Amino acid sequence: MSGHFFRTNRWLVTAAVLVCILSGGLFTHSAAAPSRDHSENSTGVLIAENTKDNKSTQTTEKVTDLKETKSTKDTGDTEKKATITPTPAKSSAKEDSSADKDQETGNKVSPEAKKGVWTTSGSDWIFLVDGTAYTGWLTDTDGKQYYFDKAGIMQTGWVDVENKRYYMDLDGIMQTGDITVDGKTYHLNADGSLQGYEPSAVTAQSDSSDKKSKKKKKTTQKTIALTFDDGPSSFTDRLLDCLEANNAKATFFMVGKEILSFPDEVKRMKALGCELGNHTYDHTDLATLSASDISSEISRVDQELVNLTGQGATVVRPPYGSVNDTVKATVGTPMILWSIDTLDWKTQDVQATVEEVMNNVQDGSIILMHDIYSTSVDAAEILIPQLIEDGYQLVTVHELAAAHGKELNPGITYGEFTN
Repeated sequence: MSGHFFRTNRWLVTAAVLVCILSGGLFTHSAAAPSRDHSENSTGVLIAENTKDNKSTQTTEKVTDLKETKSTKDTGDTEKKATITPTPAKSSAKEDSSADKDQETGNKVSPEAKKGVWTTSGSDWIFLVDGTAYTGWLTDTDGKQYYFDKAGIMQTGWVDVENKRYYMDLDGIMQTGDITVDGKTYHLNADGSLQGYEPSAVTAQSDSSDKKSKKKKKTTQKTIALTFDDGPSSFTDRLLDCLEANNAKATFFMVGKEILSFPDEVKRMKALGCELGNHTYDHTDLATLSASDISSEISRVDQELVNLTGQGATVVRPPYGSVNDTVKATVGTPMILWSIDTLDWKTQDVQATVEEVMNNVQDGSIILMHDIYSTSVDAAEILIPQLIEDGYQLVTVHELAAAHGKELNPGITYGEFTN
């Protein structure tokens, strides 16, 4: 029994040893090389994480680049727009409430300042608002202050208003602070009033005498005014040639619809010293219109003239000579009629027009013609040198009035200046 047991145990030991050797080899192989599944899974996770990190980095960089590019582009566009067409920032309610104050002077701009038009009346300046001459104090859009008398004339020099004295320079601008006039120094308060000024009867009489002395005395030379309606036209330049050649002047009452068609003729009128007159925009009977429509008919023409020459019309001729109380109250410029109607528009006869003038003309006459007809200009080319030869000086309407010691006032009609 013992021998069998020993033999049996030896084989068991041998088998156990072999099993151990084989198990040890398998264990060693397993520990040295991880399984394929584990290797692929582990490697896959690492690659995915790296890829994600790379993409995240690239995406972040790309977005950053895009933002920087857009920001640069937007900034460039904004700068370009600001250079070409600057857009002002919206004002707050508080800023809007003071928007009518001039930024430089701080003076409150008059509501009428933005609606009015500066124009001349002879040698005087007036400010038309809807066709009516403005009166009293005006603070213009530049913050400068002006004063217009009851006739709408801009004042210069010393001006007395409500027991205070002010000084306006040659441009009509109210002065403040220390000024020197005729060698004497004066102090003007912040509101422009003369410091220490006390009105007196002597001053009033002196001012009255000064105004009277400014009126021009009647001259002994015979003067007349040639006036032409309804133009300009293609014949106007020829008429201007004749006036220039004879050193003569005329007054042109122009229709708004025609002005823009002949801008050079309008500019030449002013250059030659002729007077620019207003004959409404549509040649409409003003007496049939409301006050607002009358203002529109007048102001539209004035604006065209301002655009072309820098000044509006100094006189108005109502179409057909038609005037009523509404027209007188609305038109803020002297209204000029006539004393000799040539009826050139009706006859269109050169000789008949010449005879009508020569048979009726006298010192102070206002002659009505039309520069829209060739026959009328033909007649003018005969009349102008002939009238001068007969001793007449051909002047503008304002010059004619001044030569006869007359003042032209807004809203008043004038047909002649004969004695």
